[in-house]
Amino acid sequence: MSSPEFAESARLSPGDFTRQRALPLPQLVGLLLNLRKGTLRDELDGFWEVLTGEPLAQGVSASAFCQARQKLNPSALLILGERLVRTFAEQFCLRRWHGWRLLATDGSTVRLPNTADVAAVFGPPPNGSAAPLGRFSQLYDVLSDVVVDADVLPHDVGERVLAAEHLAATGPTDLMLYDRGYPAFWLFVLHQIEQRHFCARVPATFSNEVKAFLASGARSALVTFTPGSEARKQCQAFDLPCDPINVRLVRVTLDNGQTEVLATSLHDEGEWPTAWFKGLYHLRWGVEEAYKREKCRIEIENFSGLSAQVVRQDIYAKLFTLNLTAICAWVAQAIADRLYQHRRHAYRINFAHALSKMKASVVRLLLGAEAAGLLCPLVLAMVANVEAVRPDRAAPRKMKPAKLQGFFPNNKRCR
Repeated sequence: MSSPEFAESARLSPGDFTRQRALPLPQLVGLLLNLRKGTLRDELDGFWEVLTGEPLAQGVSASAFCQARQKLNPSALLILGERLVRTFAEQFCLRRWHGWRLLATDGSTVRLPNTADVAAVFGPPPNGSAAPLGRFSQLYDVLSDVVVDADVLPHDVGERVLAAEHLAATGPTDLMLYDRGYPAFWLFVLHQIEQRHFCARVPATFSNEVKAFLASGARSALVTFTPGSEARKQCQAFDLPCDPINVRLVRVTLDNGQTEVLATSLHDEGEWPTAWFKGLYHLRWGVEEAYKREKCRIEIENFSGLSAQVVRQDIYAKLFTLNLTAICAWVAQAIADRLYQHRRHAYRINFAHALSKMKASVVRLLLGAEAAGLLCPLVLAMVANVEAVRPDRAAPRKMKPAKLQGFFPNNKRCR
């Protein structure tokens, strides 16, 4: 974390972090990565207690921390996260679906501090909102529970545009999963140009080809999508060709009898049987669970400052620690699979417990002298806290008004 390359990327100006300060760059980043939720003073005290091993250790003031973080480029935390994910992919045998790494893209909104600086970057509060909103989009490995790529941008940026930008973080053995809000002719064309494969749920009214497929009663068919006038305008706007493309349509019947249509670039029925696609698309649900972790478990909307720079610092830092937890949990799951293989049910790591264990541990892992000795007990603690997996259990969803947790301008909790 203290490499010259990282230090260079962390600076907003050439002179930043070049002198010895009370809060140098590694300690500043370690503090940001520590899943901060409470008051600034309490988080600082807890951080220095972890570093020194002494209760109520004297560290830096809140003012010194705020001044130091003003010099930290949020992109440095993004780069740090990219290195973590890349190393994980290179050093571990990732879980795959018939050879594919499954990456689901989904978007959400994050409520931001209602300040002039935030509004200048992300836009003013939209109609019906009391605070500015950011467009949060992520590319998520649904089999390894890792956020491969993510960013927060102004609310008026479309989810499809962000999905297209995520393609830069993908490879030829990745298969993208999209919900029904994403399909667009231009996006399918872009996948074809970039030689990236996809499986997307399409509405019944998506195109005349989809309507004809549904009327035919076929379970699978290779069709040719021909762009209409609106699709041609979108292709021209993104400087993409407007030539017709071949797409395979797959009919999926849900347990409740409802019919869905999936569009995919996996054309060969013999290699990719129709019967596989219902289970494939169901795996996309992992990205929905990821948002629950981010908003409820690590409180990604619980910001430690009021500027746009702080917003990005906090989001990128929490995503890094979330991914580091997922990687440790990945190792713990491999151990648990062997340890509990003779039991009646399969067992999975309790991720909420794993996140709780990562608080303070991330500081020791990245900054402490005992990092090597801490990793094994940390993973084994995750192995010891598992829950049974009982397949085919379902309960009706209770649709009730969401009770949103407010963080701004509410006072922060202590611990």
